[in-house]
Amino acid sequence: MGRSYLQDPFMREVAAAFAATQARIARRFAEVPVEESAAVVDDELRGLYHGLFVIFDGGTALADKGLVQIRSDDGTAFDRFLHEICFSYWPKADA
Repeated sequence: MGRSYLQDPFMREVAAAFAATQARIARRFAEVPVEESAAVVDDELRGLYHGLFVIFDGGTALADKGLVQIRSDDGTAFDRFLHEICFSYWPKADA
């Protein structure tokens, strides 16, 4: 166990998010034509990306145990609404 009481539950929640995404990708690949595989990957990665910020922002059951904070090395806390702004940083698809 790490120094923080939240480290283990946080790591389990993140690992579960990745495992669920992996399972959905495998299931969806079996259901769609190969031409749609890139869209499946994009959709699932966007969901995983957003979901990770939801965890950080306190939007999951982990928040019942406590809140994880992200801080820069000078101690400044990141915003608590990263899941709301994260897609402004997501790479734009080529038109």
